[in-house]
Amino acid sequence: MTAEVDDPRRLDYERVCIQDAKADPEAFNYLYDYYYERIFRFLYNRLLNRVDAQDLTSDVFHLALDRIWQFRWRNKPFVTWLYRIAINRLNRHYKLARRQQVWFTPLNVLGEEVLVDTESSPALKLEKTRLRLRIDRHLGELAHEERNWLALRYYEDLPVKEIAAIYGVPEGTMKARLHRTLGKLHRAMTDGRLE
Repeated sequence: MTAEVDDPRRLDYERVCIQDAKADPEAFNYLYDYYYERIFRFLYNRLLNRVDAQDLTSDVFHLALDRIWQFRWRNKPFVTWLYRIAINRLNRHYKLARRQQVWFTPLNVLGEEVLVDTESSPALKLEKTRLRLRIDRHLGELAHEERNWLALRYYEDLPVKEIAAIYGVPEGTMKARLHRTLGKLHRAMTDGRLE
């Protein structure tokens, strides 16, 4: 992911694709094909519902195409704008649906692997599963935006620089937000409560 942020050739090509898409909607296909899987994966991992994730992903790209003329090039990957649209669509989805969000995390953001592996003993597998369920429960208690930050950083594996660009804040601000959120999660895991 970091290579995308730092590769000037990739950014130049993307800039040309965006300019072309503003003049001809067919040119948007490259951006769609290149980023569809990332946006779908992000939404699916937040919703855990394939149909809803497909619908929202479709909405994201439809809105992006419809508003491509508003996009202003700032030497940042186009996916930054797509994630911002996806987060807004996700927020709207939950507001309209008024249902509790489900969080699934393949890795414990505290640094311990919690995926069930084939080499562990049944007791260790059970312990990892219990830990993941505990983490999921506490993640569900975090604010919606805090869960989004953690999803982008630890599930989508985006660099902090790119997450900061998505939210339009300085990198140091996003680092501080992630640090505070991880601290809240750690305290919840050890004390049983969020602060």
